[in-house]
Amino acid sequence: MKSRSPNLTARVVNIIPIVALMAFFSYVLWQILMPNVSEIASTISVRIDGANTGSGVIVEAAGVGTAAPFKHRYLVLSNWHVVSPPAVGAKRSLTIGTSDGRKHIVSIAKVVRVGKLDLATLEFQSQYRYRAASIGNSARLREGDVVYVSGWADPSPQLVTRTYQYLVGNLSGRIDRPRDGYALVYTVNALPGMSGGPVLDWRGNLVGINGRATVDLRTGTVNSVLGIDIDRYLRARGDLPTHRWHKY
Repeated sequence: MKSRSPNLTARVVNIIPIVALMAFFSYVLWQILMPNVSEIASTISVRIDGANTGSGVIVEAAGVGTAAPFKHRYLVLSNWHVVSPPAVGAKRSLTIGTSDGRKHIVSIAKVVRVGKLDLATLEFQSQYRYRAASIGNSARLREGDVVYVSGWADPSPQLVTRTYQYLVGNLSGRIDRPRDGYALVYTVNALPGMSGGPVLDWRGNLVGINGRATVDLRTGTVNSVLGIDIDRYLRARGDLPTHRWHKY
């Protein structure tokens, strides 16, 4: 009786290159189809300057009028504690810095609080086109999921000027009875000035707004960073301008 071992070995040897080739093409296809989250984050994030500093994210865009020069209207979502009149002080306007380096003046009259959450919307107009965030489903987030946080960090001993930051971490938990809407807890050491910036999932979808950190009073180190899930914004916006906009 002839042994089949040599034939079996030959088959295995022939299969290995095929499996390796399939794995390679799968990896290439994944790289092509996988969203570039860092690029998305940098284009939808904005810098906010006033008496207070913070960050924000463009959540909606619409056209304004039909006559030239054609303008675009943008809605930015940020933290209420960043853009509220008490935070602004005597100033009657804020400055929004977009990804192309341009600055846009926003009147305090355009700032609207979102329900009782630590969220607010503000509007600006421009002749230039900017990308708006794709809204995700924060209810699908699970502990351990990767999250990305971006925004403009304030100057520090290591940072001479305000600097754009893109940070990666994981969702570590949820708070059942959140204060001011802060239900998301994640392992991202976000810096001062990044409050109001977006929290994105691995697809680049907006799933939350970064805004609060708990600090160990003994060591001064950050224990955890908190965000408001985007579902709370969608439920609380009510009569805000967002639902009346004609989107692109």
